[in-house]
Amino acid sequence: MKKIKITESTRLSEMVELTAEDGPQYPLLNFKGFDNRNPSKIKPTTANYPRKTERAKGNLEVLIASTKEGWAVKRWPLSIFSSENGEELFDARHTLSAVKYNDYPQVPAALYTRKRTGNDLLDGLKDSSVLTLMGLFANAIDGTTNAVQNDFVTAVKMVIEDEELPLTRDVVDELLNVTGVHSRYSTVGPVSGIRNAILDRNKKSTKVFNTTKEEQKDWIKSNSYFGNNNYSPVDGVAVRSKVLDADFAYRYGGDILRYAFAAFVKQEKVRVLVMSRAEHEQDIESERKQIVEVMEELFLAPINFFRVKITQIFGGMIKLPEVHLSDLPMELWAMPQIDGEEEATQLL
Repeated sequence: MKKIKITESTRLSEMVELTAEDGPQYPLLNFKGFDNRNPSKIKPTTANYPRKTERAKGNLEVLIASTKEGWAVKRWPLSIFSSENGEELFDARHTLSAVKYNDYPQVPAALYTRKRTGNDLLDGLKDSSVLTLMGLFANAIDGTTNAVQNDFVTAVKMVIEDEELPLTRDVVDELLNVTGVHSRYSTVGPVSGIRNAILDRNKKSTKVFNTTKEEQKDWIKSNSYFGNNNYSPVDGVAVRSKVLDADFAYRYGGDILRYAFAAFVKQEKVRVLVMSRAEHEQDIESERKQIVEVMEELFLAPINFFRVKITQIFGGMIKLPEVHLSDLPMELWAMPQIDGEEEATQLL
């Protein structure tokens, strides 16, 4: 392997005998070219530090020894991300430490900027999340054992939490697909194990509250605007409550609609409070969204069926009025259960 001693006057073309195709093809970064940098002025990013994918014993000592003899012109330069906030080294921390130890006056660098992928989730990530994922990608495809299964779990979980993304299979797969996990593991088993570990919800999230039956009862008692099967002392509106459950969404959606129909017959208004027993914020949000969608479906299905029949019989002679779920004399509210929620949230 050809190596050269780098001095202040060494030209970039002497340090690098590579093209862009020789380096990592980062799915979230654009390669902008090679340049040289003073090692003492290179700032390593802290974005992907928690991965600990460069923890292999002896890595630094080996790199110090190999770079002491000179820089290998076929070695990929230090990867540096450039943005309006400056430059950050996001891969090869040990190589940087080694060249500093060996008093390199300059070192070749591969410069990168953000790539727009057309994927809303990926393009919406913060730079720190991108560097976390791309630092992992570099370790996943480099042929070493730096990136192990737990590194993928830790990195993706960290990005999901930092970006406040829903913990769903689709989101996890979107992120995993850009980490190089499929290059590191060619079989389905390890990748499925990583995905399942990320999605594991056996441990209650620290971002939820009011999830137990007792907590929910106490909250309703302390908020007279809501209640169970009675009338609010605040404004006299009929009040009901319903515990959400994804497995019984159609049943419970029908129950809530019956509350609304009963109020319509009595020429009253009903206020329904829904709450979840789920222990993760993503599940709670999903159940809230689901109950509204199910109620919309149950409400409109017979109306649309009748509308089609009328059209078939009378053609365009009869114009039926538009009817919406919001026309019912009902309010639908969600109990505060997710970090940051201080009051109930109105869903309908």
